[in-house]
Amino acid sequence: MKQLKVLAASALVAELDGSVLAEKNAHQRVPIASVTKLIIIYQLYAAVERHQLNWTDQLTTTKRIAEFTKGEVVAEIKLTEGETYTVKDALDALLILSENTFAFVFAEKLFKNLTNWHRKTIALLESWGINNPIIPNPAGLSNQDLETYKDPEMTDSYEPLFSAKEVLIITEKIVDRFPEVLKIAQEWKFNFKSNRQEYPYLNRFKFLAITKHKWIGLKTGTSPDTESFVGIVQSDQKQFVTVYLAAKIDFLEPKGRNCYVESEKMLSSVLK
Repeated sequence: MKQLKVLAASALVAELDGSVLAEKNAHQRVPIASVTKLIIIYQLYAAVERHQLNWTDQLTTTKRIAEFTKGEVVAEIKLTEGETYTVKDALDALLILSENTFAFVFAEKLFKNLTNWHRKTIALLESWGINNPIIPNPAGLSNQDLETYKDPEMTDSYEPLFSAKEVLIITEKIVDRFPEVLKIAQEWKFNFKSNRQEYPYLNRFKFLAITKHKWIGLKTGTSPDTESFVGIVQSDQKQFVTVYLAAKIDFLEPKGRNCYVESEKMLSSVLK
């Protein structure tokens, strides 16, 4: 097995069928930040598939969600109690903008409350072979950043932890069952529209500008001191997955860019 020399704490390159081609600490669990959102996105698509929700359904902002969006760190889109928007608009904001708010909106809409969401999510992940998963919230935030969802019984640093191999499993599940998610991930911009506001947002995912390989998704994750990226690449009629997790960025500038550069490097080292 080829060993990757990258800044990420846990990383791998694999074919989309799960065949790992190169890795670094692929079984070591690390914080994955917003990469966590892939799980609630999978759950949303599954709910729409079984007609529990439709893309055009209207969602209504609760008082708790409105209060959550007041946090400068966790929410870019500010919402007010009673504000409505479609399921599709919320999904776009969740996937393209990585807006934390809508991870909680969907968890509560689909499972009534976070306790039910947590129980069902643990069962789902274990059915995929991810045993004893550590996933305290659907957004990938640490407990100290959870605003109205903070758990007073947990430490500030309590957050979702997964290994590169486990993230590969999650990626395979969502891309295999719901490949249309990749189309959304490639959109350059979108307009979030509610009954009280409409505002254009740009896609932050810089992989869209990478030209050497054909990058077609999927998700980033950043915290104050780490960055992560899960990418899907089309090459020679095959799809490959790069998983790059928890790279320290204290000394790296600009923030949020190196995960793409490093993912391109490790892919090139495998496919050369």
